[in-house]
Amino acid sequence: MTEATETFEATEKARIRIPTMAKIIDDFAFDQAGEFITAGQSTREATSIVANMLIRSAWTIASIAVIEAGGVPDKDKFRAAVESQLNSINFKIVEKEGGAA
Repeated sequence: MTEATETFEATEKARIRIPTMAKIIDDFAFDQAGEFITAGQSTREATSIVANMLIRSAWTIASIAVIEAGGVPDKDKFRAAVESQLNSINFKIVEKEGGAA
């Protein structure tokens, strides 16, 4: 990936590793939310705290290589990547027995 490109081709080794790393990160995030719940935060607050931490980490890690290459991190590109990920996730709302979900 060069500074000017928007996408890159993952190597075969990276493609194989991506699902495992995604699961590790998901598991870690939910475990941390559980720690905040145990510390007295509501589920909604705990997951929000962890989500915000992950967003900060994502921005930092996404920016490091750009800075090292002499560039300036582009918040608009980062926002577009976040939007793309948000758009790739769809939740199915299931009504609970005896009332709305």
